[in-house]
Amino acid sequence: MSHNAENIAERITSVIADYGLTDKIFAVTLDNAAANTRAINQLNPVLSGYVGSLFLHQRCACHIINLIVKAGLEVFKPMLGAFRSAISFLNSSNQRIAAYKSYCIAVGERPRKFGLDMDVRWNSTYLMLKHLLPHKATFSVFITTQHPLVDGQPLLTDQHWYVAEIFFEFLEQFYDSTVVMSGVYYPTSPLILHHVLEIASHLNNYENDRDLRSVVVPMKDKFLQYWCDIPMLYSFAFILDPRAKLKGFTNVLRLLSQLNGNDYSCYLTEVRAELSVIFAKYDEKFGGVRLQRAAQPGPTGKRKTAWGRIFGGESSSSGSSLSGTTLGSVTSLGSGSTSSLHRRTSASALLQAATSGASLSSGSELSAYLDSDTVNQYDDDFNILNWWHEHKLSYPVLSILARDVMTVPVSTISSESAFSMTGRIIEERRRRLGPEVVEMLALIKDWEQADARLQHLIEDEELEESFENLYLDVESV
Repeated sequence: MSHNAENIAERITSVIADYGLTDKIFAVTLDNAAANTRAINQLNPVLSGYVGSLFLHQRCACHIINLIVKAGLEVFKPMLGAFRSAISFLNSSNQRIAAYKSYCIAVGERPRKFGLDMDVRWNSTYLMLKHLLPHKATFSVFITTQHPLVDGQPLLTDQHWYVAEIFFEFLEQFYDSTVVMSGVYYPTSPLILHHVLEIASHLNNYENDRDLRSVVVPMKDKFLQYWCDIPMLYSFAFILDPRAKLKGFTNVLRLLSQLNGNDYSCYLTEVRAELSVIFAKYDEKFGGVRLQRAAQPGPTGKRKTAWGRIFGGESSSSGSSLSGTTLGSVTSLGSGSTSSLHRRTSASALLQAATSGASLSSGSELSAYLDSDTVNQYDDDFNILNWWHEHKLSYPVLSILARDVMTVPVSTISSESAFSMTGRIIEERRRRLGPEVVEMLALIKDWEQADARLQHLIEDEELEESFENLYLDVESV
């Protein structure tokens, strides 16, 4: 079957109809293939029955990171090609592998081979360099003495190693963000704007670096292509994090404006308007669940340095509160914007500026939530879904919106991994399995992993092991 928009739309329509989900779809996260975009456009009228189509199509954040990094890898293609040639030269001959093993033993280093990266997975390039760089001394000497000269020079020069080391360090931010964004046991939507800010800052820091600026320029262009306009879901998820709300979101926009020169004053107004509109839809749909309000507990918790940039300063102690933090001025959000935003953080005042027809009384849940103090609990153990569950009596309708927003995955990596499992089921010894048996095996394996909470590990364990388990003193080698 052709992987075109019509077939994708037809298959999605069929599956959601079979499961009775047609009017229950909030968002669909897909990679950046053009066929997926066209398919979602066709599905818009079908899947808008829940609360509209504002969040319906979400682009996979990890695929965007992949595109950003690959734009930079193109610049270093010759350098990376030299390392690939060297690794292939070693691995392609049993005699060379034996010679390298003897050399490593002679110099007191544990002998090993090295894995090659894959074009379709940039993080494999990161892992290739990660496992190769610690063995620079032995590998470089061996390749220099064994490999023929290239244009009168060794295949790997000191310059190659120097560039590889700084490039590896530079890639670490993107690798870490990819790992976090591909998680399944915690909400990723409230985290993505943090990583967008970190990546923007990372690119900005290296933009004028003598060794990396030729790499950063195309990467920053690709970043701006996808993330200059912030997806509305990212903004809603960030605001619905009780540690951020509108105060933190306004500061994030100010910081992003300083980093990429974009004026976000109109976007802030648009977010406020859309937030009031979508809450009105939820209030109409779920208003019947509203119960008598319960008193909210006072905010407690520890400060985390990851929020220091957003709230304007580092804390000297892990238990200090943000209530005394002086916020930086937000009057210069973007070039030419001197009065659109100011230091008023009252949600009621901000919401009055929205160009929405939805009216918000002073006692509405949304105003109550946005006007209340942020929660100063910045440790890693903070569970945002638990917080909303515990406050569902205070915010019965808003908590439903928060649940829907928080549970949208910003990456398709985990679902793709589940489907790629069939490649390990259908192999040389199992080529006659029927479709029903393959489906059952895949489901059973996924259910077992779910029970053991192994559907997602912090690292891509299988990929990591393919580079790690290459030691030559292991009996199985």
